[in-house]
Amino acid sequence: MTIYNSLSGKLEEFKPLKDKKVTIYVCGITPYDTTHLGHAFTYISFDVLIRYLRFLGFNVSYAQNVTDVNDRDHDILDRAKEQHVSWKKLADFWTRKFLNDMHALNWIHPHHFAKASRHTHHMVDLIRELLDKKLAYQKNGSVYLDTAKFPDYGKLSKLKTDEMFKVSRDFEEDLQCPEKRHPLDVTLWRASTPDQPKHIPSFNSPFGKGRPGWHIECSAMSMEYLGDQIDIHGGGIDLKFPHHEAEIAQSEGATGKIPFVRYWLHTGTVHYLGKKMSKSEGNLELVSDILKKYSPNAIRWLLLSHHFSKSWEYEEKDLIQAQKNVNLVENAIKYANELTNNDHAINTFTQILDQNLDTPKALDFLLKMTKRSAKGLENLYTSLGFSLKKSKL
Repeated sequence: MTIYNSLSGKLEEFKPLKDKKVTIYVCGITPYDTTHLGHAFTYISFDVLIRYLRFLGFNVSYAQNVTDVNDRDHDILDRAKEQHVSWKKLADFWTRKFLNDMHALNWIHPHHFAKASRHTHHMVDLIRELLDKKLAYQKNGSVYLDTAKFPDYGKLSKLKTDEMFKVSRDFEEDLQCPEKRHPLDVTLWRASTPDQPKHIPSFNSPFGKGRPGWHIECSAMSMEYLGDQIDIHGGGIDLKFPHHEAEIAQSEGATGKIPFVRYWLHTGTVHYLGKKMSKSEGNLELVSDILKKYSPNAIRWLLLSHHFSKSWEYEEKDLIQAQKNVNLVENAIKYANELTNNDHAINTFTQILDQNLDTPKALDFLLKMTKRSAKGLENLYTSLGFSLKKSKL
């Protein structure tokens, strides 16, 4: 099996750190709104990767986080203030909504579904390690990663300094913070202030009360559940910098083990009406709304008809075609005389997915099988996560 590694920028043969055991961490949601197709594209893509690795005989351990607290005031905290509810209540509500949407799509629930607010002690331990190694510094109760101590900072994103500034501004990173030695230094711990509003949470630490930085959270939680080094780390392409770049520096700096991640996989973005689908643009197509008109399998087919690494534009006509394709395959399965395995079909199917998880080509192969013979079609169809339980509308 070959897979595209964002770190090397090349297709590489997949070889896990430990024989037949694969560890995967995927960056999860910030739960302050509902699930749209962009979210589903990332998590269904990794869902199929996990299913396929299991199909190949690997023992997969899968972790995903929920960023229910971080160093920022916007997102959850601002939304909670607007709605006059606690940040925790808001996060729990939208996390349940996300899980309902994803389970409707027959998504495999992670072994470890970790909420950041429950792991601040792990984050504190990791920050202390970075401070002990002089890779981070304190200022007025806050702690920052000293990026000057990492000469290869940028090895994942391959961005120049001016490009890092631009992306950081887009993410509303605290570039103007006067306490930082360099604007791009990463906030590991943000100190609480005496006049801090009551709706903003505070946690105890050796540095004083405050809350963890966004980037340190994933380093700490992936290490807690999967170890100091992991095989695959995934997320949307927009997380490559600053989030994943910071994770590498923090994790490798604290443990001294390189690489922190063997293979970095990034999913493309979903666009709608000419712009990236996002809450800020207001151009969302929500999974819960689409499920009122189309089957879960049709949504899954639409998502997998695009390669995980490619960005694409959503159009409803493609979803209509996806529903037709699903109906065609399921009718072929329903009326087939034989549902046993077809060794030739399995070999061809495997060869397709071995090439960087080429799900669009795999779906085309399923359609070709409906024209020739349905023998073995059911097993291949369900191996991609399609469910045969009430999938049609």
